[in-house]
This record gives sequence, C-alpha cells and structure tokens, in this order.
Amino acid sequence: MIFDTWYTLDPGADVCTMTCPKTGTGTVGSGRSESGDAKETAGETQSVAGPVPAASAQSTDSPASPKEAGVEARPVQVSIRSLAGEDASGQIWLGEDAMKRLYEGPRDYKVWRPFDQERPGRESAALIGLLLRQAGAFDRFLSPCLQVRTRLDITEEGKELWKKTGLEAGARKVRFVPRLQESGTALVIQTGYAGTELGLFAGGRLVKSQYILFGGRAMDEDIQQLVARRTRCLLHLEDARALRLSASQALWKGTNPLLEVSGLNRYGEYETVQIRAAALWPGMKPVIDQIVSWTGSLLEAASMEARELFMKEGLSLRGSLSACFGLPQTLVQTLGYPVRREEEHA
Repeated sequence: MIFDTWYTLDPGADVCTMTCPKTGTGTVGSGRSESGDAKETAGETQSVAGPVPAASAQSTDSPASPKEAGVEARPVQVSIRSLAGEDASGQIWLGEDAMKRLYEGPRDYKVWRPFDQERPGRESAALIGLLLRQAGAFDRFLSPCLQVRTRLDITEEGKELWKKTGLEAGARKVRFVPRLQESGTALVIQTGYAGTELGLFAGGRLVKSQYILFGGRAMDEDIQQLVARRTRCLLHLEDARALRLSASQALWKGTNPLLEVSGLNRYGEYETVQIRAAALWPGMKPVIDQIVSWTGSLLEAASMEARELFMKEGLSLRGSLSACFGLPQTLVQTLGYPVRREEEHA
C-alpha cells in the first residue's frame, strides 16, 4: 500500500513555515536557523537594515536523524521569509534574496508578500515550490501532498485559490486544517502577521471565535509612521519589522540600545536612521491594546468553571507575536489571568 506524505504549510506569519515528516536521512535544507535581523555593533548601536546573507529555506530540525538517534521519526520544519521581488528585467527573487536586492536598486525594484492577508498571490506557487524542494518533498516516488493551515473563516473561493496554487507548486493533493485548534478547555490567542484569531474552547468544542486585523503588519505600519514623523525618512515595511523585532528583544532584556536602519529620504536616497528601542514602544502599543481588548470581550462568553481553569492554567498565547514585548505583560495586567506563551516565527 502506498501512503500519502503530507507537508503542512502555515502562511500566517511573515516567515512561512512548512512542517514535514522526517525520513531518517539527516537534516533538511541548509541547516541554518533563522536569527534576528539585528546584530551588535560598536557600543550600544545595532544595525537592523541593509543587505543580509542570501538564504533559501532554513531548517529547524535537530542534526541527528531518527535512525542515528534511535528514536521515532518526528516532523522537521523548513522556513523562508514570505517575500518576493522583481527587478526591471523581470527577474524574480524569493525570500531573503528578495530583500537583499531592494537595497541595490530601490527605484526600479518591487517587493511584495505572496501570501498577503493569507490569500495566495503572485509567486505564491514559486515560494511553496521552493519550500517543498528544500524539504526534499520531490525526492520521493510520488509527488507530495500539501496541507494548508488556515483561518476558521476561510471561504470556498479561498480554498479553490489555495488548491490551484498548491497544484501549481507541484503538490498532488491539497487539503485544509484550521490553525485554531484545542482539545481541551482554553482561550487561544493565535497571533499572526495579517491579524489575530481568538478562540474560546470548552472540552475541545469551539464556543466562540473572532478574527481581528491587528497583527505584526499593523504594528510594523505604526512603526513605519512613527519613524517617518521623527526622521522624515520612509522605511520599507520589512525594515520596520526588523526594528520591531530588535526593539522587542532589547526591551525584554531591559536595555535601550540605539538602533540603526536604512530609510529613504525625500530625494529617494537611502540614509542611516537612528532611533532608541524604547522610542518604538508607542508604535507597538496600539496593536497590543486591541488584542487585549478583544481577548477581554471573548472572556465574557466563558463560563465560571472555564474562568477558574484559565486562572490556574493561563491563557494560551501563540503565533508570531507571542514573543513580542508588552503583549503577555499587558494581557496579565489588564485581564488578571496568567499567560502561557508558545513562541513561533515572527
């Protein structure tokens, strides 16, 4: 009997991930783990912009294969920045390569997100195909099958778009699984890049859910505007993301370093912009406040027994903003419940 091999795609974060079964043949992909966009330089200054080393999909599995380690096969994960770019000649660039090219010719180069609002767009199939190749999906006798993690409110039209894109990427079958799942009683805060999905579960049954357009992108847009007001330079949204990640890391450590980023001035030329990590907090707080407010609204539908359980076990904070400084703290301070963080890609 021939079994289907399913590779799970999660397009919800700005780092697109694919989870796949491990075959006992060693590591998958390049073996590099994704680091933050900032690196320490002299003094307290951190650079968070400029070309970064080109990278295709990156592996987050352990170096030893299951056969070598004497344990059962377990999933591995490859990831890539959800970016695509095109230069004046029509050449397409994907992942980190797309961002690297931006600094070489900003006037005639375009960068976009193939999975904007979690809908497949231009070059989505190419990005999925790259992940499948890095995962070794085409090394098998049969073509791979693709499982897409989606929002609860995905439409039939959305499913058809994903099916078409998956088949174009080389998948033999495409199916869907909701990203928001829980087997017990819990309040799940599933943050993402396009937005945040909230779910109240009782004994594994979904009682109430809500999707809000407040996530990593909205936070990056607020930071973009904040920096523009302070410096009169326009940041690319990806550079605003880099600032957000670097500021969050610094604030968790209780430090306030001077961050450097490249921004376009009014003459259309890149120049170095400097800003303190703490100065970015006003650009992060509005999205955090919205997520906390909507979570509080969902809590009102929870039974007394469920609330007592949440007080013991905490609210489940997942997804791309789970590691964002200020979000777990504000949830605790405002709602009065402990929070369990489950970190994922930003």
